Amino acid sequence: MQAEPLSTDLLIVGAGLAGLTAASHLDDGRSITILDKGRSVGGRLATRRIGDAVLDHGAQFFTVRSDSFRAAVDRWILDGVVEEWCRGFDEADGYPRYRTAGGMNRLAKHVAAHLTDRVTIHTSHRVERIAPGAAGWSVEAAGQRWLADDVLVTSPVPQTVEMLTAGGIGVPDSVASLQYHAVVGLLATLDRSPGLPSPGAIQQPHDPEFTFIADNQAKGISPTPAITFHGAHAWSAAVYDRPDDELLSVLLDRAAPYLGDAEIVEAQVKKWRYTGPVTPHPDRTVVIADEPGRLALAGDAFGGPKVEGAFLSGLAAATSLH
Repeated sequence: MQAEPLSTDLLIVGAGLAGLTAASHLDDGRSITILDKGRSVGGRLATRRIGDAVLDHGAQFFTVRSDSFRAAVDRWILDGVVEEWCRGFDEADGYPRYRTAGGMNRLAKHVAAHLTDRVTIHTSHRVERIAPGAAGWSVEAAGQRWLADDVLVTSPVPQTVEMLTAGGIGVPDSVASLQYHAVVGLLATLDRSPGLPSPGAIQQPHDPEFTFIADNQAKGISPTPAITFHGAHAWSAAVYDRPDDELLSVLLDRAAPYLGDAEIVEAQVKKWRYTGPVTPHPDRTVVIADEPGRLALAGDAFGGPKVEGAFLSGLAAATSLH
């Protein structure tokens, strides 16, 4: 038998940067519940440990273009969480690329840690259904049900459509039609530095195999040699459903020219089915219902991709839900 429903003023689906940013700007006395299917907050602000090595395997860095994101980044720098990595990979272009000390996931944990005790975060909670009811929005996840006055959904759009459709909620075509790039990646620990050119990364957006390669030790987040490879979008989409052991063999062969004299100690395949929108929605947030309360959508598919896009989308959603 399902337990009695829990009540919350606002329920947020997704504890990535968009959801955490919205929560931080709405943490004004109302009760907020955040549900995320992952084992940790962060979404694509993802960091993995393999032995002593630390590897960023989602977002690798971020840049700043807007005043509002600049204000947040300046605070994070003062907090000792964020620091400049470089100002370009092939050649300097004047735009700082920022890393998070200890790995990108630490930024999400930092934002989450500064929320008040009015905010409750549940990880390993996959939302299955969102439906309107007489007492507000009904949200079901992990065998539990919540009743919320307002709901913000920041998960990838295909997952959002599933949970809304299950509750009988229509999604505008402009949202439902959004498509995502997939990425297949390789994470590897090494016996020595691979000797990538300074600052320890190669960015090649038009390469048919690897679009980004990062030496996590040279980046300053890993105490031991470890390298991250991101596969090109077209190649990743073509091979995404192949077994990991088969992909690992292919990836190791393709990675060999980038390793110099280093040898691989341990390697893992990492897959991101929804790594970013092919074409973002033009608006930073979309409110798709006002009754029985507001139901809004946000995330890096809205208004612009990447880390800054997720932040700005969460900020816009917070404004719409005030």
